Amino acid sequence: MKRLLAGLLPLLLVACASVPPQRPLDLHAEARALASRQLNTPGLMAAEHRFGLSDQASAAWTPDRLTVAAWYFDPRLAYARAAATRRAADATLAAQRTNPTLKLSPEKAFSGLTSGSPWTMGISLLVPLLHPGETAARRDVAAADTQAAHDQSALAIWQSRTRALRALRGVLLTRRAEKLASAATLDWRAYLQGIRQRVQAGADARSNELMAQLDLQRAQAALADRHVQRHRAEQALANALGLPWGTLAKARLKWPGLDTPPAPSALPPAALAEDAAWNRLDLSVLLARYRASQARLRLATGTRFPAMAVAPGYIYDRGTRNFSFGVDLELPLFHGAGARIQAAAAARDEAAAAVRDRQMHILNALDAARSDYAGRYAAWQQLKAAAATASDAARRARRLRAAGQISSNTALSAKVAASTARLAADDALGRTLGALGRLEDVLQRPIWPATRLTHMPTSPSSSAASANEATHAHRY
Repeated sequence: MKRLLAGLLPLLLVACASVPPQRPLDLHAEARALASRQLNTPGLMAAEHRFGLSDQASAAWTPDRLTVAAWYFDPRLAYARAAATRRAADATLAAQRTNPTLKLSPEKAFSGLTSGSPWTMGISLLVPLLHPGETAARRDVAAADTQAAHDQSALAIWQSRTRALRALRGVLLTRRAEKLASAATLDWRAYLQGIRQRVQAGADARSNELMAQLDLQRAQAALADRHVQRHRAEQALANALGLPWGTLAKARLKWPGLDTPPAPSALPPAALAEDAAWNRLDLSVLLARYRASQARLRLATGTRFPAMAVAPGYIYDRGTRNFSFGVDLELPLFHGAGARIQAAAAARDEAAAAVRDRQMHILNALDAARSDYAGRYAAWQQLKAAAATASDAARRARRLRAAGQISSNTALSAKVAASTARLAADDALGRTLGALGRLEDVLQRPIWPATRLTHMPTSPSSSAASANEATHAHRY
């Protein structure tokens, strides 16, 4: 008995595993840590340096710099990465086969024994046998689930970039729109003042003054709305980056070439369709899930053979030593493998249908996004030309007014028209850039602006490397 226990002790020690330490969450400490985040954090500066970007907090925060900041700070990205790690761990766990079972059955005779040892000791090792092809199928399931977890993490990285650039674009555009709306309000106020002077001089009707006053009130209401939109955009940027707005309030935001998006003709339709239908990360996730369902179908197919286990053993019976060999065999009395195979086949067909559905959705979304961008780009070009014409007319009216050839009211009317046209063109630019952002999100590939982040997760083949790079860049 002592020798037996001594032999079992090493097996028990091998089965031991280290337990991670407990990490209690202090909500007060977490809130203080979130509120104290800064853009000059050494970890963020090191991440920018690894990507070949300027690591000076005083430098302009361009789309690439803010993307890296989002990868570093965004709590949603940290959550997605933790979820991907958990899914990969679950896949590894599911691939493990059942451990053998050791069975001990000691007996001792208390009466009726005249001689010999009173002990009877039985020991057996129950070893489950695998179905044909089960090892390879389990390995394929684990590989597919792990790949799906990596692609899901890479998709979260892409979505973090999308949120950051959309928020940055919103802040820059709403700030500029607020300035234009403020200038338009001043022009309307000056126009109203001119109309009042003409009314007082008897040169204009009172109804025109009321109309001008109503136009000024509309401009003031529009300015107040622009002010709210700017604050909302700034809070959206802070939320996209995972930073308090107080940290970003003094940051110098910059988007080079914001007024020069690419023409729709510069985006080849065939290349766009290929990128969208083959290289999207969410499509790669669905493909990995389909491969996993295929492997699970192979697992279910193997259950056509009865589950078996062998149990070699040793029996010490009052001085007599015997060897035994048992076999456990599942008897399909109540059900066979048919239902399990049908369920696995249905899951496989569902996964395939999900892939086809996503591809069709992607192609339709691509056509819609491309058409939307082309239409909004053309509308912006028209309003941009109209704003340039209105500005030329306002400058011409100012010169004519200085020469005394037209009235001040006419010059003010031209100035109001120019400021209104500039604001309308700027709004059209915002809608155009939003449509381009949606087109880029359909492709899940950077289109504009050009990026220096060479490790962007743009395809399934690079998704794992991109996820690792973002993990390297992000230190929460």
